[in-house]
Amino acid sequence: MASFARWMRRTAAVVALGLACATAMDAVAQAYPSRPVRLYVGFAPGGPADIVARAIAQRLSTQLGQPVVVENKPGADSRIMAQQLAAAPPDGYTIGLVDSGLVVNALMFAEKTYDPVRDFSPVFFIGEIPNFIVATPKLPVANLAEFIAYAKANPGKLNYAATASSTMLAAEMLKSTAGIDVVRVPYKGAALGTPALLAGDVHCMVSAVGPLAPLIKEGKVKALAVTAKQRTPVSPDTPTTAEAGLPAMVYVNWYAIVAPAGVPRPIVDHLNADLRKVVADPEARAQLLAMGLEPAPSSPEELGALVKADIGKIDKLIKTANIKIE
Repeated sequence: MASFARWMRRTAAVVALGLACATAMDAVAQAYPSRPVRLYVGFAPGGPADIVARAIAQRLSTQLGQPVVVENKPGADSRIMAQQLAAAPPDGYTIGLVDSGLVVNALMFAEKTYDPVRDFSPVFFIGEIPNFIVATPKLPVANLAEFIAYAKANPGKLNYAATASSTMLAAEMLKSTAGIDVVRVPYKGAALGTPALLAGDVHCMVSAVGPLAPLIKEGKVKALAVTAKQRTPVSPDTPTTAEAGLPAMVYVNWYAIVAPAGVPRPIVDHLNADLRKVVADPEARAQLLAMGLEPAPSSPEELGALVKADIGKIDKLIKTANIKIE
C-alpha cells in the first residue's frame, strides 16, 4: 500500500506539473504580443524578399495589434540574418522571412553556420515563386538557346549577378545543365544586382519573376526563360526552360516565416492563424500574385516537413551540378 501511495503522489505531482505548464503556456499565448514584433529579412530593401516581407508585415500588424517592424540584414547570402535569428530569444518577438536559401546555405557553403531544422521553429509557409533567367539587352542574343551558344563561344567572359543563394543555385544549375562557363558576381540582394544588370555591369541574372516583369515589358532586360514547369501569369509570353530547350533546368523558390527554435507552440499557432488571415486578405493576395507568388498557407508541421524534404532534393542538385562555394 505504501508503494502504491508513493506512486499516486508521484503521478499526481506529474499531472499537476503538466497542468501548471499548460496553464503557463496558455497565459503566454494570451499575453502575446504585448510589444512590437521584429521581422528579419536577409536581403537589401527593395528586393523580392523585402517586398513580400513588407506586404505581410503591414497586415500582420493589424492582426496582432502591435507593430511588425521589418529589419533588413543583408550579407553573406542571408546567412548573417539566419544566424542572428537563430540566436534571438524564442519568445515570438523576433521572426524571419526566409526563402529556400535557408536550406541552400546550409548545404552549399563550406562553412556551416546553422542547421535549418534544429535551429528554427517552422511557423508559416507563404508560397512558391518562379525565377526568370534574364540578360542585358547589350548581349547579342534573343533567347536562351542563343545565350547558351554565345556563352559557349565566349567561355569565362560572361558574368551573372548572384543576389541570393537560392537564385545562385539556379544560376549554377543553368551553368551545369547547359555546359557553360559564366562568372559569379555577388550582390547583397536583387535590389542591388538588378541595377548592375540594367547598367550592363553584369550580363545576366536569375531572380524572382515579379520585380523583373515590368523591366521585361519595358525592354530594359531580355527574358530568356522562366525556371518553372509552367509559364507565369506575370509574363505569359516568356517560355519555360523546357520550352526553351533546357528541360532539366527547373528550380522554383519558396518563401516562409520561421522563428528561433523553442518558441512556445501557442505562440507559433497564434502567428500561423494570423498569417493565414493576412494572405487571405484580397489586397494582400493581389500584391503577392503580382510578385508571381501564389499563397499556399500551411501548418507548422507541413513547413517543417517541406524543409526536411528540401534538404535531400537540394543536396542532390548541388552534388549533380558539382557546386562548391567557399
